[in-house]
Amino acid sequence: MVRMQRQLPQPSELFQLLKFRRPSLRVGQTRLRNAQSIEDLRDLARWRTPAAAFDYTDGAADEEISMARSRQAFQDIEFHPSILRDVSRVDTSCEVFGGPSALPFGIAPTGFTRLMQTEGERAAPGSPSAYRRWAPPPSRTSAPRIRRAATSSSSM
Repeated sequence: MVRMQRQLPQPSELFQLLKFRRPSLRVGQTRLRNAQSIEDLRDLARWRTPAAAFDYTDGAADEEISMARSRQAFQDIEFHPSILRDVSRVDTSCEVFGGPSALPFGIAPTGFTRLMQTEGERAAPGSPSAYRRWAPPPSRTSAPRIRRAATSSSSM
């Protein structure tokens, strides 16, 4: 049996493998940067969001059966990565309701959006348009307030 002598790596070899970061005093940004899954992001939201708003956003109706099925369907997705494919030019655009969309993704009116963002449904239509995405009109309950806000801001 051949016996191998143990070798310790040289410091110069170790520094190539270790990537040191400067310490940050911004705890929230550090936690967000280190989040590796949807569950990690959910835990961050639970920590930062008031309990009533988090429970409303995180929960579902009745026994939460449809939410459990949706989560299970998401967990059942299995990715099969294809390596060595050219991804320098990826086009996700498509046509939605006769108009262009950079991503096949939409934002639907949900109600109580001011629990999570101070501008609420007034901000929702502007976000997708910035990314050429489709957004439906706001819900009936907030539409008059949005029209009033739009006319008051355009008259300034």
